[in-house]
Amino acid sequence: MINRISDSSASVRLRVARLLEPASLSLAAEFFRSVSIATVVAGVAGIVLISDPVYRPMGPLLVDVPIVVFALEYLCRLWIAPELVSTHGSARRSRWRWATSPMGIVDVLAVVSIPLARLVGVEAVQADMLGVFWIFKLARYSHGLAVLGRVIRLEAEPLGGVLLVFVVVLLCASVLIYLIEGTAQPSVLGTIPKAMWWTIVTITTTGYGDVTPVTVGGRVLAGLVMMCGIIVFALWAGILTTGFSQEMRRRAFLKTWDLVAQVPLFHDVGATVISEIAQRLRPCEVAVDTVVLRQGDLGDCMYFIVRGEITIEVGTGSVLLHDGNFFGELALITGGRRNANAVATRACQLLLLDIADFRDMVARHPELAAAIRQEAERRIRGGGSFLDDPASAASSPRDGAAPGE
Repeated sequence: MINRISDSSASVRLRVARLLEPASLSLAAEFFRSVSIATVVAGVAGIVLISDPVYRPMGPLLVDVPIVVFALEYLCRLWIAPELVSTHGSARRSRWRWATSPMGIVDVLAVVSIPLARLVGVEAVQADMLGVFWIFKLARYSHGLAVLGRVIRLEAEPLGGVLLVFVVVLLCASVLIYLIEGTAQPSVLGTIPKAMWWTIVTITTTGYGDVTPVTVGGRVLAGLVMMCGIIVFALWAGILTTGFSQEMRRRAFLKTWDLVAQVPLFHDVGATVISEIAQRLRPCEVAVDTVVLRQGDLGDCMYFIVRGEITIEVGTGSVLLHDGNFFGELALITGGRRNANAVATRACQLLLLDIADFRDMVARHPELAAAIRQEAERRIRGGGSFLDDPASAASSPRDGAAPGE
């Protein structure tokens, strides 16, 4: 009896985990994500509004309600942590590992920061301003922030090296400007901490103008500091830009690889061929009722269906193509025009192969070209039985027409 209760609890926990998982594609998960994002946006907007005395009386509604929602979400995520965090220990260890993760810390701070600030005596309006950091909860749903975080971790060594250069320039310039300008301007450069403010403003090329050198040596030093600042920040920007670009290409490649692996036509090809195909195929998403191919157009690409449903309008009939099917290849093989319309009857995730890449792949990989030609010939041979035979309806056209052409 106890085992059955435990199994039932684990099953419920798994279903809730799938609901809260950011990568889940179910309608319920998408609805929850929408509610979660809307709560964060509304909460941050409320924090901004209550800084105005006109809206300050609405503080309990604009601040406390999001805190309650975040608390419930935190408890749910803590409960399902064993389903999301893989450890070889107990469920307690999994929950601890999740709670000490970056997003776990963000979630708990979103709940306790404002109440704790109020508890220690911070004025209510000032304590409520801590809610602006709720915006970090959106990092869970933002691929861009996740990519940036990974880039910073991967490029930590070169970024740290540039940071060291920044610190060296900051300290040396502060000491020098103190020695050169300290006696001339004791009120603003009479100490090294005061000189550091001028150095930071100068090295970042902000140039507020509140502190400026009055001696020739100070102005020469200011020019050198400005040039060093340009070099330092150019290095930082270059490292981050290069790392971000490489990470985005890597993620796009992995995503395309996963999509290619789901197409049955590519199941028997080696990893080398899949790698080359993944680099050439371009993922695209189409909405319902989108005309993907139009009859009479020149054939300049073919498509592979990863998810979704495409209706091929052939003559007076129609054919449904589902996950794993491909269409549009005959126009590439024969060089002719499309002889059918292809319409998305459900939202689709497709892989597009351009005619230039198709011909290059045909030349490089005869076995892949043979598989595509064999399937195309089978569709043509299917003739009039295509629409009548449900088993072949996903791969053979009617009246000699190839689907998607």
